[in-house]
Amino acid sequence: MAKNIFHQVEIEDITRQKVQLEAPVFTIKHDYSTDISREKARLNELKAEAEMFRTSWVEEKERMIEDAREEAERIKNSAEDTVLETVRNKTEAAEKTLKEAEDEAAFIKTRAEEDARQIIEEAEANRDRVYEEAREEARTEGRKIGWDDGNAEVERLTERIHGIINAMIEKRREIIEDVETELIELVLLIARKVVKVISENQKNIVIHNIVQALKKLKSRGDVAIRVNLSDLNMASEHIKDFIQLVEHVKSISVLEDSSVDKGGAVIETDFGEIDARIHNQLREIEDKILDIVPIKTNGEGEDVSG
Repeated sequence: MAKNIFHQVEIEDITRQKVQLEAPVFTIKHDYSTDISREKARLNELKAEAEMFRTSWVEEKERMIEDAREEAERIKNSAEDTVLETVRNKTEAAEKTLKEAEDEAAFIKTRAEEDARQIIEEAEANRDRVYEEAREEARTEGRKIGWDDGNAEVERLTERIHGIINAMIEKRREIIEDVETELIELVLLIARKVVKVISENQKNIVIHNIVQALKKLKSRGDVAIRVNLSDLNMASEHIKDFIQLVEHVKSISVLEDSSVDKGGAVIETDFGEIDARIHNQLREIEDKILDIVPIKTNGEGEDVSG
């Protein structure tokens, strides 16, 4: 039985003595090396799956891009075919309308000439008759009134002939002017549709417009090119080409501007700007067409009133 109380003589001082303790022994109850190997194998499998997915996605992306290119080309070709067919149909319709107008004008002219010929023959016959009657009356009565009446009748018939012929000529002129107006409007409509299709389907049209505008630059310095948002990336990719095109230019920047229509551009310099927007170019085309085929609006035409 252990003692609870010790006397001083029973206590031994061992504070200066060395005590040898045995090292503790630890026992590993679980082998973690197997788990690490298993996790490494799983990690390798995941890496292989990720690489396989990445390769598959790259192939799928290339296929999708190629399909998109083919679809865009098909849409472009279809749009061009539609525009050409529309132009062909409108041109045939315009030619038909013009032919009908020319035929109607020729018919009116022929009819007017026949009416005029009959009236002239009638007037000549009446003039001779009236002249003879007036001369006979003047001879028998000694008066000049018969001769005056004869001349008045001839003048009345002559004025009537002139009025009919001028009315026919005016009608013919109106028909031709109406046809000219319709043809000009048709040409302008076709031009607008062609420009719209080209600007929407040909992505590089903005580059062409920028190049043509830069060629008109007279000054040198900083240049800003404002384009539609849809053309911003393409125009930005060709900045180096633009710089090579314009000598002594300090810098060229491309900016987005919602007021610029697709395919167009506005070139800004320190001394002004060059407007190469699509609707302005279309207006120039319209002006040139109107200069080539002017519309008569001043009552110009033939007059046989003599």
